[in-house]
Amino acid sequence: MSSPLTVSVITPCYNGSRYLRATIESVLAQSYPVLEMIVVDDGSTDDSAVIAESFGHPIRVIRQKNQGESVARNVAIQAARGDYVQFLDADDLLTPDAVEQKVCAVERHPGAVAISRIAFFTNDPARPTQITDIPTSEWFPRIIGTNFGAPHAWLVPRETVVTAGGFDASLRWFEDWELWTRIALPQPALVPVDHAGALYRQHPQSQLATTKDADRARGHAAVMARLGQGMLKRPELLAAHGEAMLWALWTSLRRALEKGVGWDELSPVTDVLAKLAARGPAQVRKGRLAAMIRLVGPRWASRLHGLVNRRSTWSPQAAAV
Repeated sequence: MSSPLTVSVITPCYNGSRYLRATIESVLAQSYPVLEMIVVDDGSTDDSAVIAESFGHPIRVIRQKNQGESVARNVAIQAARGDYVQFLDADDLLTPDAVEQKVCAVERHPGAVAISRIAFFTNDPARPTQITDIPTSEWFPRIIGTNFGAPHAWLVPRETVVTAGGFDASLRWFEDWELWTRIALPQPALVPVDHAGALYRQHPQSQLATTKDADRARGHAAVMARLGQGMLKRPELLAAHGEAMLWALWTSLRRALEKGVGWDELSPVTDVLAKLAARGPAQVRKGRLAAMIRLVGPRWASRLHGLVNRRSTWSPQAAAV
């Protein structure tokens, strides 16, 4: 009989003392005991580290100077001893059976990634304001269009995260979505868990609430550019989902421009657009948008698209000539 899977909970924390105690208690209350919870105190100026250290085993605390949550998560990933990692931000919670539900799901699929539903709450976690739909069992094409869920909805093999390269510390927005896209490219088994075990706390200081629209557009464009580059190296994915990727890149470009992001910042997107229009599968190359990009380049195509859109809707459905 194989040994039970072990789970390391990874929590980056910067001045999180207001909610950290409740977050830790939600981990200690798990019906499937975790091997450890690694709290990386990212240069907090409050008593976050002291709070975490007061719990003792299985809470492990790593203190570091402030370097951002991606670096903090990566430090914890390298230190983790569990087979799987469960991400959990310092202001969020897990239901008591959250880890057990996901472990039971992946036990039947060695090496699989599990994702659960998410319940959003403001004050009382027992009274959610919204619960997400049942997650998908297919990475593509949905990962092209949306982030599947908050970090604590996932249970991922540690080695899968390490092989993918961990979180990219150069990204300031949607760094989790970008990691999921790199994990998705080899298409490991994705197991949906019909259980709202991830409790997402909504408050005015959360990253979701404080990110500006222009920065959200920047993050979206960066994720699309990197995913597009990855798909260009995988002909089978490009053949199946190249058109969705082209239009996702185009949408991220147009949205970023509308929010005031400059062309220089968007060069990774325009580079991938040009490559996809030239080297993509036949169904992509024959489309009106790809033809326009090949003819005049992404920048002029964007300007012409703006003129056309004043009179008609130029959609993916109308793109094929």
